[in-house]
Formats: sequence, structure tokens, C-alpha cells
Amino acid sequence: MRHRMTLGLAAICLLAGCNQPAVTPKPPAFQNSENTVRDWNNVADRIADQMTALGYLPAPVVQGQPVPTEPALRFAPIFIRVQAPDSAFVRGVADQLATDVLHSGAELARTPAGATVVNLDVNFVRWGPRDKPPGLVGTAAGALGVSAVVAAASLPMKTWTAADAAIPAAAGVGVLSDLALAMTPTMNAEAIWQASIVTQDRVEMMLQEPVYIRGPDIALYTKATTLSPVSSWSDAAPLATRVIRFDP
Repeated sequence: MRHRMTLGLAAICLLAGCNQPAVTPKPPAFQNSENTVRDWNNVADRIADQMTALGYLPAPVVQGQPVPTEPALRFAPIFIRVQAPDSAFVRGVADQLATDVLHSGAELARTPAGATVVNLDVNFVRWGPRDKPPGLVGTAAGALGVSAVVAAASLPMKTWTAADAAIPAAAGVGVLSDLALAMTPTMNAEAIWQASIVTQDRVEMMLQEPVYIRGPDIALYTKATTLSPVSSWSDAAPLATRVIRFDP
């Protein structure tokens, strides 16, 4: 009778750890994180590489290759539009992108008139703490431990003296470990940066990527003001000329 009560107590403890549905596991994936200014520079370098691939910046000259004798193509000057002026991250990316533009041999414009406009923006997401166990690993380990203890105590010439203490311990440790993980607040903060080149009627370039950031760095990414994007200059046909007669 005593052994049955012990096994019943262990079963109740294991069921108590499974009172919430398990969360569907996500497939493994990689996502960048940022914690240095070099990471901000890498974002700007990626934007510049994409602009080069799309023909907005001249391609770099590779050492060892002959210098072309034909006149270089005329690229439109680049105007960098900072849509989040109070975000240190966006300002840092804009500064490095300006450096990349000048190093490529292109020109920087001080106004968007007649220029290719690169709009830079960032959005911020802060996820709340977990409200479910992260997988019931501890409970599963406790269940395996209880099974091992019962199997060992059932062997010939064995007694249940140690099993009476080991079964509740194994079940209790597993449940308590999952309970501690479930009640521990965790926070995932993500910044989603965006770079775009748009005209009046189309989107010419769009880059967007989420990155993990640390809690103390949230203030470097958040913004209080969001400016609207600016369209790039296009070769639209000029308006027809009209003659206006002034009659005093």
C-alpha cells in the first residue's frame, strides 16, 4: 500500500507539470545581433552593395584589371533621407553610408532635388515575457528518472527504502525546474531596419532585416519622430508649355 501511495504521488507531480499545452517548437534559424558600432557600419555597407548591384553607385575598381578608357557613366547624386532623426542607430548608418557613397566615387546631394534618395528608417519590437513552459524538459527528465528508480527497485534483492525518497525527489525536481523557467521573465528586443529607393510610381529598392539587440541598447534604436519617405528624381516627361496672357 505504501508503494502504491508513493507511485501515485509521483504521478500527480508529473501531471502537475503538464497542466499547460506545450509550445510548438520553431525550426532552427539564424538572426544577426548588434552590440557594436561595427555592426551598424555593416548595415550601411550592405545597403551600398545593393545600390551598386542595382546601378545607383559605380562598381569598385578591382586591382589588377585594366582601367577602362571610356568615360565613366554619370551617376545621379545620392541624398540620404533619415526618417528617424532621433535614432542614434539610423544616424550612424546614414553617416557610414555617406562615407561609402563618397568612396565609390559618387556624389552626395544636400537636397533631394534631382538626386537618388535613399530613405532610412527603423522600427522596434519588444516582446513580453514567456507565459508557458519552454518545452517541459525538466518534467520529462523527472519522468524518466522515476521510471529508472522504479525499475531499479523492482530488481530481486532490492528494497524500496531508497526508492521511497528518490521517486518524489526526481518528480519534484523536474516539475520545479520547469516552473522556475516558466516564471522567469525573458525579453527579446528586435530592431527592424529598412532602406528604400522609391519614385512617384514604383519601388526601386527595398531592404529590410530584423536584428536582435540587448535591453540596455533599446534607447539607441527607438524613435519619437517618423518622417515620411521622399521620392527620387525620375525622367518623367516635362509638362507642356502654356502661354499666359496678362490683361491689366
